[in-house]
Amino acid sequence: MSKQWSDELTVFTRAFAGAAVFGIPFVFTAEMWGIGQRMSLRNLLVVVGIGMMANVLLGYVGGFRTNYSFRKAIDQAIDAFAVGVVGAAILMLALNQWTPVHGLTHGVGVVLFMAVPLSLGASVAREVFSETAGREAEDTSEYSTGKAVMADALATIIGGLFIGVSVAPTDEVEMITGGITTIHLLIIVGLSLFLSYLIVFASGFDEVDVQGPFQHPLTETVLAYVISLSVALALLLVFEGTTMDDPLNDIIEHTIVLALPVSIGGAGGRLVV
Repeated sequence: MSKQWSDELTVFTRAFAGAAVFGIPFVFTAEMWGIGQRMSLRNLLVVVGIGMMANVLLGYVGGFRTNYSFRKAIDQAIDAFAVGVVGAAILMLALNQWTPVHGLTHGVGVVLFMAVPLSLGASVAREVFSETAGREAEDTSEYSTGKAVMADALATIIGGLFIGVSVAPTDEVEMITGGITTIHLLIIVGLSLFLSYLIVFASGFDEVDVQGPFQHPLTETVLAYVISLSVALALLLVFEGTTMDDPLNDIIEHTIVLALPVSIGGAGGRLVV
C-alpha cells in the first residue's frame, strides 16, 4: 500500500473514531429514531444542510485533516458526512433499528438524521484526540506495565461511566433488547470490540510504547471490553434497568447492549486520561 493510501486510511479511521465517540449517545436516543422516521424530506434536507455547514466551518478551523483552506474544508465536510452516514447505517442495523419493516424512506431518514451528529464527531476528532494527547509517557522506563494496566483500567471505567450514565437510566436499552436476536447480540459484541480497537489503536492517536501482556492491542481490547461489561452491568443494577432476579438471558442481553456505548466511552477515556 502506498504512503498516500496509508495516510488516507489513517485519516478516515480517525474520522470514524471521532464519529463513534461523540455520536454514540445520539444513537441510543429513541427520540432521534422517531424524528428521523417522521421528518419530512424538506426538513430533513434543512437539517442535513445545517450539518454540512457546521462541518465546513469545523473543517476550516480544524477537522480531521491538516489542510486548511475553504475548498479543502468543503471536501472534508463531504467526507465527514459520508463517514456519518456509514457509521449511522452500521449502528442502526446492528441495533435492529433499521429494518425492512420501517420502509426505505423511513430507514434512509433515520440514517441521514443520525449521520449529522456522527459527522460532527468525525470533524472534531483530530482536534480533541491530538497526537500529543493520550497515554504518551515522557519516560516509558518508569511507566511500568502494572501502572499502564491500572491506568488503562481506570480510564476505561471513567470513560465508560461518562457515556454509560447518560444511557443506562433511559428506556432505550430495554427497547433495543426487545427487538434483537442472538445474531444481533453477536454483531454488537464484535462491533464493540472492533470500535474499541479502532479508536485506540488503528486511529494512530495513541502512540505510547509500553511492553507487557496486557499492552498488546488484542489483549488490551479484550480486557477493556470485559471491564466495560462489568461497568454496564453495574449501571443497569444501580439504575434498576435489570435485577439479579431477572432471567440470566435478559441480564446478558441488557449488559451486552449497554456495553456498546460503555466500551466506546472507555476507549475514548484511554486516549484522554
